[in-house]
Amino acid sequence: MQTAIKLYASHEIDPVKWNSCIANNANGLIYSQYQYLTLLTNKWSAIVIGDYAAILPLPWNQKWGIRYYQAIPFIQQLGLIGNIDKNQIPLVLELIKKFAKYGDLFFNYSNKELAMAVPILTKTNLVLDLRQDYISTAKNYKKDLTQNVEKAKKHHPIYQTNTQFSNTLEIYQQQYGNRFNWVSQSDFQKLTEVLTFYASTDQCLVRELIDQTTEELLASAVLLKDNKRLYLLINAITAKGRQQSSNHLLIDSIIHEFSGTPLLLDFEGSEIQGVQDFYSNFHPQNQPYFHFHHNRLVWPLKLLKK
Repeated sequence: MQTAIKLYASHEIDPVKWNSCIANNANGLIYSQYQYLTLLTNKWSAIVIGDYAAILPLPWNQKWGIRYYQAIPFIQQLGLIGNIDKNQIPLVLELIKKFAKYGDLFFNYSNKELAMAVPILTKTNLVLDLRQDYISTAKNYKKDLTQNVEKAKKHHPIYQTNTQFSNTLEIYQQQYGNRFNWVSQSDFQKLTEVLTFYASTDQCLVRELIDQTTEELLASAVLLKDNKRLYLLINAITAKGRQQSSNHLLIDSIIHEFSGTPLLLDFEGSEIQGVQDFYSNFHPQNQPYFHFHHNRLVWPLKLLKK
């Protein structure tokens, strides 16, 4: 008998079964968790296959009476989670295309067969395997990174845990908020709600480097943690920290802390060349994901939304 493939509104979804599917599948990332999606999106629906054997979340919005898929700030990749038969892929894609006439979806790194069936753009995502010991990982650092880590150590900063993410988020927003014209103040407020929720479950981690003498913040990171990854969601550095190469040492210290654990450190990209160059120094692997732009609008609206 053919496995049922159904479309559900978010309020019809069983959150426990949904999150269990994500936790139990290697390609289930934190962005797809029920709470993450609900807090960050205006509206979302989902394709559910069988009794949550596989799922595919669909963030959407509506304009002029037309439903469209919406790229959501702070959600990098969603896509199909779990495994399906190859002959089900056309059915899933047809349901995706029927539900909304236009928009952008980001399939996760494992959705190669799904991506091969439609026109896609490949996006960069850098990840570092933390299972091996720290010394083995650090041996693969680029020479420039090793030199910057040693430079930062000469200032004897203190690496510490913080229970509050608000200071890091504020610095990040001040430094980068104006550069990201697709991220609104409302998006940052939603992110605050997400971080507050995951802090309540001990899955929001804040790591800092501070000046040993003045206790001035030099660099800080906010990470989310699930059973597979550490997600480097926010990374901020002060002017003094930039002078002292503090961010190099901060990331190195995070790697040192979590080495030997069954996790990936997910650098979350990036397509921004300078950011990509910085994270590439740690010798991560590129685990690309897929951008699907969909346009089934009728003429002349189709011309306006190319």
